Amino acid sequence: MRRWPQTLVFLLLVACEGRVGELPAPIPSAEVDSGTPETNGVAACDPAMVPADLSLETIASEFATNVYPIMNSATSEGCVSCHAPASHRALIVSGTGTDTFHQIHAAGLFKNQAGSLLARMTTTDALLRMPQGQAAWPQDHLAALANIACEVEALDARGGPAADETFPSELLTPYSGVANTNYDNTFINYVQLKARVKAVFNDDWVRAGVDTFDKNIGLFGGVNFRTNFVEARAATTEFLTGLDTLAPDICGKAVTAATGPFAGMTLTTELVDIPASTTQLIEAETMMHMGGASAVTNPAGFRCSNNCLLTQNVTLTAPGTYQLVIRGKATLAGGIAPQVESNVGSAHAAVATFTSTAAFEDKTVSVAIPNAGVMSLGVQFTNDSAYVDDAGVSTYRSVTFDSVKVVGPIGGSTGTTRETAARQNIGTLYSRMLYRPATTIETDNAYALLKDVAQLDTTSAAWAGLCKALVNHPDFLFTLPPYFDTSAASEKDRLRLVALAQRLLGRPPTPAEFTRLGANGFPAMVDEYLASPDFQKYYMNRMQLRLESSGTTEADEPARLWTYLATTGTPFDELFTGDYGIDAQFAKQPRPAEHGKSGLLTMKGYIASKPGLPHYNYPARVMSGFMGSVFEVPPEVFEQRIAATATSTVDPTSICYQCHQVLTPLAHQRLKWADDGTFRSLDEQGQPIDDSDRGLVTSYPYKGAGLEAFSIKAVRKEAFIRRMINAQFKLLIGRDLRHLQDERVLYKQLWDNAVANHNSLPSLLRAIALSDAFQRPTP
Repeated sequence: MRRWPQTLVFLLLVACEGRVGELPAPIPSAEVDSGTPETNGVAACDPAMVPADLSLETIASEFATNVYPIMNSATSEGCVSCHAPASHRALIVSGTGTDTFHQIHAAGLFKNQAGSLLARMTTTDALLRMPQGQAAWPQDHLAALANIACEVEALDARGGPAADETFPSELLTPYSGVANTNYDNTFINYVQLKARVKAVFNDDWVRAGVDTFDKNIGLFGGVNFRTNFVEARAATTEFLTGLDTLAPDICGKAVTAATGPFAGMTLTTELVDIPASTTQLIEAETMMHMGGASAVTNPAGFRCSNNCLLTQNVTLTAPGTYQLVIRGKATLAGGIAPQVESNVGSAHAAVATFTSTAAFEDKTVSVAIPNAGVMSLGVQFTNDSAYVDDAGVSTYRSVTFDSVKVVGPIGGSTGTTRETAARQNIGTLYSRMLYRPATTIETDNAYALLKDVAQLDTTSAAWAGLCKALVNHPDFLFTLPPYFDTSAASEKDRLRLVALAQRLLGRPPTPAEFTRLGANGFPAMVDEYLASPDFQKYYMNRMQLRLESSGTTEADEPARLWTYLATTGTPFDELFTGDYGIDAQFAKQPRPAEHGKSGLLTMKGYIASKPGLPHYNYPARVMSGFMGSVFEVPPEVFEQRIAATATSTVDPTSICYQCHQVLTPLAHQRLKWADDGTFRSLDEQGQPIDDSDRGLVTSYPYKGAGLEAFSIKAVRKEAFIRRMINAQFKLLIGRDLRHLQDERVLYKQLWDNAVANHNSLPSLLRAIALSDAFQRPTP
């Protein structure tokens, strides 16, 4: 059985109380005492006294003038210290008075009901009254707030769409806050990494029949819906550890076979061009000597008559093969010629045998030098035998050295053939692995790295090292290559396509797709990708994670429904209101009548592991996952959790009411669905189940029987629409839409797109892909 990460949420909800915030939702705060506002010195509202021509914007302006300064004050009367935008509470005191007014209005906190803003301000219950732990507002301040609430009540009573079912008015004004400076670029995930390795290296990393990706899935933070179910949300040190295992293996294999990014390359060729050959002439008599020897002045030279060693430092310009031309003549002993050994540094040449006794002769030997630089040249003669003639006279071999020439490196020239070829290969490697050209600095650094590694190991090992470095490069590991920000305008569409393919398809573009990009343009590629089978596959994977599937066919059905909507353009409302199922082939299938129009909310794959009463996990997950509610539990609630009942949670005088005015009615509407997702019409005692909201909360916005009643009302809410828009935004951008801040204009554009295209997910994805948030145009 899968262990769900929401265990903490479950425990908190058992405690019955919380705080709701961040998204406009009709979930007001806890109610006051049993009295009405006027019993606390505030006059009762008479909507008939409100002028008929009063507009919402006029009320908002009045609020900004008369109430907002009090709420935004740093004094004990102020609310901003606890209700700032980052607090995630239902009541938010934002940067301007009109913004704050519209958010309070959308949250239903001006209504004349339990838990309203005015009720919290006027209650005599110290545990519930606001401001917490401070003196009550004076009567003139309360009167100003009461006047605003009365005007809103009168305006709402005159009809029109509910405040929480329209685009938030406060977001129609320009954002005037601090500019966002966050860097937006998502780190590659497990699925994308596997696909990128396959595309670049043509390597699935299966070794000896073992899927090494799956074996190391924990390091990469991946999910296979068998052993791993929770995806890493950010880059981790474990991910980098996984790369240390992956990169050497795939790069070594590719270099050895000249495949993947190395296809068509010759990787054993020397990297450095051999410089032009030079000759260094060293006179023998000028060399340092050790051992028995005497100088010979006529002819000039240096005679070694016993064991001797001549040395001299020489400077070699490059590694390679060098020739030593040793000039000398011999003194034989019994016809035996002297043999001379020579070396440069630790490299030894073949033995040279001198036979000429009358004149100097040249003997040429070769020596392979692995490194350039200053080295010691040595010429050595060892007289290890004597000849004794018949008369008993001993003679010894000797050799007279005239000079030594050091010639090389052999085969050198003044060209740059090898370096040019290596640099071309570097450019090819960058374009194949990172999908963009190498800069001049990158090419220089890569070439220097290759040379350094090649001096310590083979040339092939040097190329494998560069490959490993590129696997760890940010342009390989982020969905949009960071190079994009400094790239030329002519390169940006290509890099955008890399990001689009990885975020929509879970893989990089193919060469053919790059070609079609040039021919047809970026918008056409968006359309092509949205129609691709790879999009369906990757979107399904993302929705499995979003809906926390356990990977079975049954558990996957909610993700299949969401994927069906994204691939067919069917209105996204049907995620909640669809009266059909989606089979494993992504085809619609009829459902039994008891499901009604309830979409995924009554699918076994969604209900499983979300207990209903008395735990409230199911309604909390619905409200947090699709309506944007945030539930938190203050410490004082834990003392009351043991005695809490379904009835007590909706008592307006209970601190539990703040959250449970929605949670408890929704939990009752799910009663005909058991925790395992099966339908039942009778309870354990055989009595018919009442799955209505039971009128538990007068202000409950989703009244009716069963989950269909909830669904058809929920899909009209701005909170639901925004969550659906945001899910697509997060897929393509990798973060939430900043709808309250600098992206409120984009939010309005996407809202209008949804309205104009009947809530089509493909249309929303296309609009996001073509937006500035994705395109990142040059300022």
